Amino acid sequence: MKNVGTIAAAVVLAAVLGFYMCTFQVRFTEVAIKKTWGKPGAHAITEPGLKFRWPRPIQSVVIYDKRTHVLEDRTEETRTVDGKALLLTTYTLWRIADPAKFHMNFPGGVEDGARKLRTTVETQKHTTTGKREFRDFVSTDPKERKIRVIEKEMLAAIRGGALEAYGIEVLDFGIKKLGLPESVTTAIFESMRAREEANASRYIAEGQATAQKILADAREREQRILAEARRKASEIETEAQRVISEYYKEFSEHPELRIYLDTLDTVKEALRQRTTLILDTNESPWSIFNAASRARVPQEGGSQTGGASASPDGEKTKTTAPTE
Repeated sequence: MKNVGTIAAAVVLAAVLGFYMCTFQVRFTEVAIKKTWGKPGAHAITEPGLKFRWPRPIQSVVIYDKRTHVLEDRTEETRTVDGKALLLTTYTLWRIADPAKFHMNFPGGVEDGARKLRTTVETQKHTTTGKREFRDFVSTDPKERKIRVIEKEMLAAIRGGALEAYGIEVLDFGIKKLGLPESVTTAIFESMRAREEANASRYIAEGQATAQKILADAREREQRILAEARRKASEIETEAQRVISEYYKEFSEHPELRIYLDTLDTVKEALRQRTTLILDTNESPWSIFNAASRARVPQEGGSQTGGASASPDGEKTKTTAPTE
């Protein structure tokens, strides 16, 4: 009985070992290549699950992670076409698109592929930057900056070569950090400041020229308005002179009334404000306050049917016009 138990245990153990040697598991985040006598198969295994193979050395399996990898290169100094230095740090998102081709180029694994991709990225970074001007990276004018265009150029260059040659699909590429070496930062900012000051001077000159034009136009409109106002005033003055001449014709028939009205106007003008005056009522125009002087002013309308008159000494006398 002991031999039967031992044999059974040995059979079970051999079956387990055989099952282990003839199977392998592919997770949903992995992709596998089955190699027969050391030669990789034409197609990769992408479906997850339990898979079967012949035991070594007939067949072996290489498994890769098919998830997206992030590659960040070193911060390096690179120069633009106009001789300015920049410090660029980039990132690259990539994955294994063709496991068979990737394994043929990098039998050492993912680290070898990442190392090769890093070299390609750095080469393209220096090449593309060397074709661009400094203002394409750093400028106070947003229209001059072309960071997105440069990133797309680098992505296209890296993506094409990597997929065809190494089975690597580059999903995205970008500039993570952009800096300036300390040795050139001061000179660059001084140059930028000088350029902005020149632009400011130009804007001020343009503003002053525009202001002068606005002032000249305003003065021209002012002259036109004043000329029109003077013409209107002249017309009104002419019309007033005509009306006054009509009144003068009336006054010529009654000179005493004209003198009397002029005297009243003079008194009104003199007494416009609160004033205390000591006057001689025998002198014009203050004789208006003298009853005897007022009596000498004839009544409007010629002869009257009756009225009162004052004698030179101020006494009133009654007069009656003759009747027919």
